[in-house]
Amino acid sequence: MAWYWIVAIVICALFIVAFIVYITNADMKIIEIIYNKLLAFHDSKDVSEKI
Repeated sequence: MAWYWIVAIVICALFIVAFIVYITNADMKIIEIIYNKLLAFHDSKDVSEKI
């Protein structure tokens, strides 16, 4: 198999994955999961507030 067929298959596969992520809004779902974990982590820290 020629190298350009491998490159074409990889590009098509990446396009299909990107299209599925776009259609299902999966990128924002992943960001929401990360954001919630970061909120829980920062809320559990002890912080001394000095005013």
